[in-house]
Amino acid sequence: MQSGDQADRREQTVQRIIEAAGIVIDREGYAGATTPEIQSLAGVSRGGFYHHFASKKDLGDAVLERQQQFFTRVAQDSAGPDPDLWSQVLVDVSYRYTAAILHDPVLRAAVRLSIEPGPYLTRDSYRAPLDAVAMILTAAREAGELQEHTDPDEAARTLVGCYSGVQLLALALAERDQLHAQVAAMWRLMMPGLARPETLDRLRLDPPTL
Repeated sequence: MQSGDQADRREQTVQRIIEAAGIVIDREGYAGATTPEIQSLAGVSRGGFYHHFASKKDLGDAVLERQQQFFTRVAQDSAGPDPDLWSQVLVDVSYRYTAAILHDPVLRAAVRLSIEPGPYLTRDSYRAPLDAVAMILTAAREAGELQEHTDPDEAARTLVGCYSGVQLLALALAERDQLHAQVAAMWRLMMPGLARPETLDRLRLDPPTL
């Protein structure tokens, strides 16, 4: 049985490897990321790496788990008291996620895993964001904020797809520093098709002042 100090050291090592994997995968993609490079950046031996992760796929799963944890927190936060506007919650979540991506290489790597051809280009990689967005949209519809034609599940697929496309284009054009502005442009185009005019008039679609 591990002592508390041993468990803490183990967790620190695991997180150091995941952080290193995030940096390398964000830069090189999943196919281009090598375990020796990740081991070197994390400062662990080959044996130390494989003690915690049996394969690069296991490490990729851990990177993607960071994204799933983010959207699990979104779902938990949304289970509290009803906000003034659920539609604003959705917009604000997009900016929270954008800020997190810009500051967290593991989240950036998770995005890259889910948009590049490879083992993570699957529905499972998108399940957490799709479920979280659909849940918020369902609450917005029940609160009378959305247009009659808006179906939460269909709209969630469209919004998550659009956001992924914005991410992909920002990556391709090396314009991640413009990501908040690009997300704002997405909302200005998309939200009029989702929200009732009286809801739209109350929404802040621009990113919050940092």
